[in-house]
Amino acid sequence: MSLFRGGSQTSWVHVLGVTAGCLGAAGCTPAADGYGGSPLSQSSATTGTGDTGGPVGTTGAIASATTAASGSSSTGGSGTTTGGATVDLPDEPTPALARRLTHIEYDNTVADLLGDTTAPGGSFVPDIAQNGFTNTAAALTVSPTLVEQYMIAAEDLSRAATADLAGLLGCDAVVSGEQACVEPFIRDFGKRAWRRPLDAAEQARLFGVFSAARSEFDLSTSIQLVLQVMLQSPQFIYLLEPGVPGSAPGSVVPLDAWQLATRLSYFLLGSLPDPALAAAAEAGTLTTPEQLATEARRLLSLERARERIGLFFTEWLYLRNVDRMQKDPAYFPDYDLGIGPLLREQLERFAQSVILDEGGSAVDLLTARHTFITPELAAIYGLPTPTTAGFTRVELDPSQRSGLLTHAGLLASLAKADQTDPVHRGKFVRERLLCEIVDPPPPDANITPPVITPGSTTRERFAQHQAVAACAQCHKLMDPIGLGFEHFDALGQWRDLDAGLAVDATGEILGSDVAGPFDGAIELAAKLAQSRQVMNCIAETWFRFALGRSVGDGDAAGIQALGERFANSGFNMEDLLVEVTQSRAFRFQLVPDPNVTAFPQEEP
Repeated sequence: MSLFRGGSQTSWVHVLGVTAGCLGAAGCTPAADGYGGSPLSQSSATTGTGDTGGPVGTTGAIASATTAASGSSSTGGSGTTTGGATVDLPDEPTPALARRLTHIEYDNTVADLLGDTTAPGGSFVPDIAQNGFTNTAAALTVSPTLVEQYMIAAEDLSRAATADLAGLLGCDAVVSGEQACVEPFIRDFGKRAWRRPLDAAEQARLFGVFSAARSEFDLSTSIQLVLQVMLQSPQFIYLLEPGVPGSAPGSVVPLDAWQLATRLSYFLLGSLPDPALAAAAEAGTLTTPEQLATEARRLLSLERARERIGLFFTEWLYLRNVDRMQKDPAYFPDYDLGIGPLLREQLERFAQSVILDEGGSAVDLLTARHTFITPELAAIYGLPTPTTAGFTRVELDPSQRSGLLTHAGLLASLAKADQTDPVHRGKFVRERLLCEIVDPPPPDANITPPVITPGSTTRERFAQHQAVAACAQCHKLMDPIGLGFEHFDALGQWRDLDAGLAVDATGEILGSDVAGPFDGAIELAAKLAQSRQVMNCIAETWFRFALGRSVGDGDAAGIQALGERFANSGFNMEDLLVEVTQSRAFRFQLVPDPNVTAFPQEEP
């Protein structure tokens, strides 16, 4: 049964009214009669400001982090610890959030809410990544096609959920009476679905939906319609953080316990608060930094946190490209598309093991000498084939590989189908690890990869970049770094020869706190592991991921302080994730000016 399609159900749009009120924060415009017109509209954004960074991000916080790395002073102080208590970091709170769930978050949420693992989000219009991440609010637009997909998903989910109606309601309506079952269901299910307690008016309206439906349909169909209302409401589709009523525009107010629980859960789990976290919000024991840190560490022990960390690395390192990666069979006859997802999962498992199993640091991410392989991946690493299926932990040759930068999936994704690509490998280090912005090539630049000619090495073919003045300015920042990976071919396999000649993997980093020459990827990784610029970049990247937005100039002091706390922990990765939750940007919001339009309209 549909709210929006076919027969008498078309009138339900008016009856349900967005069903519980189309919020302005979701981009909707309430109708004159008090009912909303559409549950979703246009785009999601951070209320009060636009995305300050654009597709690549802003340089304000990056510049501050670089200044901090060099030891220079910066505005604002640093966070301190007194008697084990965390003191506020001196950063600006984020504006109130109105961010749509990503499709992965949507699937996780309906799985935890309904036990439905059909993952309907996988068939939605794809999310668009901005600066690497799909959870950036400014990129999470809602098109008419996506609205229809939400509707269809809600119909399918509601039908499946009511297959065991007594189990869903938690009581037998025949024995206890329909009202006695449905009212508590609306209250309790609504609290989980909307990630906060429903007020009396919302409960009454939803029960009114049920009553109106029940006058026409059977009990199961009526509950389906209530579910469709909840699952298509902005309260479900968006992460909403309405401010404290009466707060003056421009004032800073703390998030309430439910809003903090939601931020924390979607940061570390990518789903709604689990029962223990919801109970803490209900009890009001999630209001201090210490309580928040305790819950953060608990969540990091859950399996869903492993998935979330894996997703972070997939998006940060552009590993989604690995799944669809193709290689030229003339050069790699044994490669097949099934290897790509294994290479991505391999690096995810490596990151999960360093952070969650070993309590490791960012230095370990760059220098650890182990990984996980399957029988299909063994040949790429020159290792004996494991005797068991699935992933097996192995130690790597310390003279060849070191940390995430020498994982085959990353190296292969930053290469062409038939040859290595020092430009993109170097650009990756500049942008992902140093948080620098590399300008695009001029419009008239020839970006065609050099033709492979017999007897020519990659280094020789790409030397033309240095010979052309218009190219040299940018390529001197990228190519000398990328050439350091030349011991790894276009599939990430180790090689000693290129075109029959000994590989020259010497390189140089320019314009960094670890500037200087190096020989090979292992020396490069060691240099980067000693860089405060790299460590501050990692801290800033997690900050962006946690808040679902780009950084602005107001974040500079807070990110610098976060970097200092990160350094004080020995660059421990789990501590970094917890420290992000301690920041004022995470725990507070800036009250927007209601006279300022905060929601950019979707491009026609």
